[in-house]
Amino acid sequence: MSLVLDAFRDPERMRRYADPDWNRLIQGARAARLLGRLSFLIEDRGLIASCPDAVWGMCLAARYQPAYTLRQILFEAHKVRQVLRDLGCDLILLKGAAYGAAALPWARGRNLSDLDILVPPGWLGAVEEALLAGGWECSGLSDYDQRYYRDWMHELPPFSHPERGVEVDLHHTLLPCTGRLKPQPQALVDASVPLALAGLRVLCPPDMLLHTAAHLFYDGEIKGGFGDLVDIHGMILQFGATPGFWDLLIERAVLHQLGRPLYHAIRYAGLLLATPVPPEALQALRAFAPPALPDRILGRLICRVLPPAYPERTEPVLAAALLYARSHWLRMPPWLLTKHLARKALRHLPTLAPHRRG
Repeated sequence: MSLVLDAFRDPERMRRYADPDWNRLIQGARAARLLGRLSFLIEDRGLIASCPDAVWGMCLAARYQPAYTLRQILFEAHKVRQVLRDLGCDLILLKGAAYGAAALPWARGRNLSDLDILVPPGWLGAVEEALLAGGWECSGLSDYDQRYYRDWMHELPPFSHPERGVEVDLHHTLLPCTGRLKPQPQALVDASVPLALAGLRVLCPPDMLLHTAAHLFYDGEIKGGFGDLVDIHGMILQFGATPGFWDLLIERAVLHQLGRPLYHAIRYAGLLLATPVPPEALQALRAFAPPALPDRILGRLICRVLPPAYPERTEPVLAAALLYARSHWLRMPPWLLTKHLARKALRHLPTLAPHRRG
């Protein structure tokens, strides 16, 4: 078992770590971009005295960059909100920006890189025009890539303001339009929750969990997604104790057609992080399970790829490639996937051609 997985699954084991264990843990957590989050886990569990001084110093230092980046991203959200105020359109923050703005526990020390926003249906064109008029830019992509985003994906091409450089991703739903699952964007908006910051909202707790589950187990390639699983673990601990949460979660999963990603999220949070889930909820989630044989095969691949590999294990190249192929298969119908991959292959042919010496 990876020491990083070991630490997040059972933090008390860190009390018994020797110096070589701490060295490997720090290396692995830094490679997985989890060192800041590990520092808060150590503090919350009262394990600071078990850390060598140098280790705790590195853990504390790892908190500063995520905190600074979050301030940048929330400042960018404020700037976007100012530009859109005349439209009367609230912004729904997604993913890391939402966790940080809502001061949710698992956001502490969490790395993030861009501002993800869900725009209510019907407002997308007006919001894009307002951003362009306000100085944001959407450039640097080919005509094909522009079409890829606008016709097939769940978000517009990235925007950024030249003075600040923070990437802004405007989502109009949660999953690619070409995919098989169809979340209901208006239902996401209607159930969203206001923040103390005027004009900013986040998804309601069940939808927040469903979004992360879909992002990791349906829309993503899974490799490198252990941080998303830690998010899911944190959501279950935070929201799961609320009366009625599990019934509402199942209901929203049916509404958004996200029962299968939710099943995988709960299954692998339990297997890898020992996340507690009520037995009756586990029983209800079995209705979303795939057939037994595909479930077993997928389980072996995910358990190879999802835990952080460095430095204890070699990279699971074949398993990662199979899951990457799966993510594309789920994202596009076969005819469109074939066309898209052929286009990408032709684009890279010049770089693969041998260079001639003059």
